[in-house]
Amino acid sequence: MKTPKAKFFPLLVSIVFLSVATGVFAQTADTGLSGSLETNHQNYFYKDPNKAFLLAFFPGLLVHGYGHFYANDHLMGDVLLTGEVVSVLSVGLGVLMKSDTTTFSGGLLGNSNSASDLGNNLIWGGVIAFTGLWIVDMAHAPAAAADYNDEHGLKPVAFMDYNDHPTLALAYRF
Repeated sequence: MKTPKAKFFPLLVSIVFLSVATGVFAQTADTGLSGSLETNHQNYFYKDPNKAFLLAFFPGLLVHGYGHFYANDHLMGDVLLTGEVVSVLSVGLGVLMKSDTTTFSGGLLGNSNSASDLGNNLIWGGVIAFTGLWIVDMAHAPAAAADYNDEHGLKPVAFMDYNDHPTLALAYRF
């Protein structure tokens, strides 16, 4: 039988290892980055509202909330992603119920016609929810990116570089 001291030692070693490794990674993660604002050892990068819309459009079709994740609006991104999962499950359950209505008939569902109607409702409800959440992602992602930029004082500015070519840069408010 292990003594309490023997049980405590591996835990202590792992805690010390993880704290040292985390400190090393945190030290190197925010150094050497250009075009960012460093405040309290955190870097803030400009989030382009057009890019947020485009990310919500295509990858957002497969992963709802992708534009919001880009704009660091994780709460809304999580809500949209959860809604997508629920809508896909609703469509899947509706298709399953429509495929074999006799299995799902009886009890609360009543006869096979009621099971078929419920299957149709689940399918259409899931399709409407899936499409609606995708539209919400596309409509709100640019505003989320703009809110992020306003919150951190980031905005793009144009200037002429040394070859007289227009170039975009970042301007910071302090």
